[in-house]
This record gives sequence, structure tokens and C-alpha cells, in this order.
Amino acid sequence: MKAESRELYVYTVDHFENELSRISKDSACTSMAVRQVVKKAIVKYCNEYTDLKITQTTEQKIFSDEDFKDVSNQITDEILNK
Repeated sequence: MKAESRELYVYTVDHFENELSRISKDSACTSMAVRQVVKKAIVKYCNEYTDLKITQTTEQKIFSDEDFKDVSNQITDEILNK
């Protein structure tokens, strides 16, 4: 995992622990639920650490689609393998 992905991962796990704990590994939509939480984390991170107006372009300047996918997949794997 590259540095930006790691930063997003740590931020998501630290700030959205409660939401992530409610995602069931038995759900058919586990990965979709995780992606929604990671998306919220990106928006919150951008609001806290940048002075830029938050848009999809702004978010992609900070975290790439690859970062989003890496973090979503990592968290989904952790939930499924608990």
C-alpha cells in the first residue's frame, strides 16, 4: 500500500470505527457498505485538511481511484476474514 492509501486507511479506521463495526460480513453488500464509508472518509479528510472547495476533482487530487480501491478492498478483506 502506498503512502496515500495508507493515510486514507488509517484515517478511515480511526474516524469511522463505529460505522465499520456495523458492517456485517454476512451481508451481500459488504464491499458496497465499505466503499460508502471510505467515500465519507475522503470527504471528511478533505474538509479537515484542505482549504479547497470539495469536489470530485479535489478529492481525486488528494486520493486517487487506486487509493480508494486499495483501502476499500483492504477493509473489506479485514471484515470478511474476522
